Amino acid sequence: MRVPHLPLLAATGLLPILCLVACGEKNTFVAPPPLEVEVISPQIGPVTVYLEMPGRTVSYARAEVRARVKGFLEEVKFSPGKTVKKGEVLFTIEPEQFQASLATAKGQEAKALADLEIATTNYEKRKQASASGAVSAIDVAAAEAEMKAADALVKIAQAEVADADRDFGYTRIISPIDGRVSKSEVDVGNLVGADGATLLTTVVQDHPIFVEFEVNERDILKHLPMRRLKDEGEGAKEREAIPVRLTLSDGNTYPVEGQLDFLDNAVDPNTGTIRARAVFDNPEEALTSGLFVRVGIPLPRFAAADAKAIRVPAEVVQRDLGGSYVLVAGEGGRVERRPVETTGFREGSDQVLESGLTAEDQLIVSHLQKVRAGAVVVPKAKGETPAVAPAAEPAKAP
Repeated sequence: MRVPHLPLLAATGLLPILCLVACGEKNTFVAPPPLEVEVISPQIGPVTVYLEMPGRTVSYARAEVRARVKGFLEEVKFSPGKTVKKGEVLFTIEPEQFQASLATAKGQEAKALADLEIATTNYEKRKQASASGAVSAIDVAAAEAEMKAADALVKIAQAEVADADRDFGYTRIISPIDGRVSKSEVDVGNLVGADGATLLTTVVQDHPIFVEFEVNERDILKHLPMRRLKDEGEGAKEREAIPVRLTLSDGNTYPVEGQLDFLDNAVDPNTGTIRARAVFDNPEEALTSGLFVRVGIPLPRFAAADAKAIRVPAEVVQRDLGGSYVLVAGEGGRVERRPVETTGFREGSDQVLESGLTAEDQLIVSHLQKVRAGAVVVPKAKGETPAVAPAAEPAKAP
C-alpha cells in the first residue's frame, strides 16, 4: 500500500485552520473627516457702483487753418506736433503783391481826402459869397454836391484800404486757438488759395477734453432719472453736477474725475439711446482725441446712506438652470444653496447683489468645486490658521 506524501497532507490539513482565522477578522473603514472650508460674512451697506458705457475722446476745440488769399507759400514757422498759442504765426505767404495793393489803396485814399478838402473849401467860400448876393443859390448847391461826392469817394477809398490791409494781414497765417498743431499739408513754394481756402494744417485743443458716449434708454429709466434742477442765485437754474469716471483701454482709471457736460433732449428711436458728453481736465494732455474709453457714472441708489447693497467675491456666485446662487455654511456646518438676485454691477473684484444674504451668513469662499449642498463642512473664518483635525479611530472587531 502506497503512503501519501507527508508535506501535501500537512498543507491540506492547515487550510481549515487558516480559513477559521481569516473569518474571525473584520475589514476596518476610516471615515474621511468633514472638509474644512473658509467662510466670510457678506458686506452690506452703501457702495459706489458705476454704470459703464463705451465712448470716444473728442477734442475740446478743433480748428482748420486755411489760406485766405491766393499766393505762394513762403515759410512754415512751426514744428509738427508742438503746442502753439492763439495768434501765433504758423505760415507766411509772399506779401509783395499785397503790400503793393495796400500802398495803391492808401494813395487813392490820400487823393480822395485832398479832393474832399478842396471841395469843402470851395463850398464854404461860395456859401459866404451868397450872403452878399455875389453868388447865386444854384452855385452854392452845386458846390455842396461836389463836397458830398468827394466825401463819398473818401469813404470808398477808406474801404479799399481796409480790404487791402486785411488781405495783407492774411499773408501771415495765425493759429485761431491754443492747442497742438498737426503737420503742414502744403510744402513751401506751392501756390495756395487758388481754388478756395486751401487747408494748410489743423490745431486741436485737448485741455480740457470731451468724451462722447451713448446711454441706453433702459438704463436712463432705471438708473439715471433726470436730475432735478436747482436754483443757483437769482432765477438761474442749472443741472446738478454728475461725476464721471474714465477707464482707459489698458484697464487703468484716469486719475481725474470729470463731469457730465451734455445730455441730449431726446432718445434716438433708431438706436434706443441718448447722446451724452462728459468733460475732463487734461493738463498734461495724456488724453488725445480718438481714444476708446469706458465711461462710468455712479448710481445714486447704491451709494445712499441707507443703501443695503450686498458685496461678495465675484467667484463665489454660481449659476445653473435655477438661477444665481451661493453656498453658505448653515447650522451644524451643513452646506445650503442660497439663491441670490444679482445687479450686474461690480465694485473692484466684488459682485453687488440685490438680495439673498444677510450679514450673519457664513459664505463659503473655498473648495467651491468640492462642496455640495447638504454636505457637512467645518467652517473657519478666512485667514485663520487651519485647525488640526483629530484622526478618526478605526472601528474594532467585536
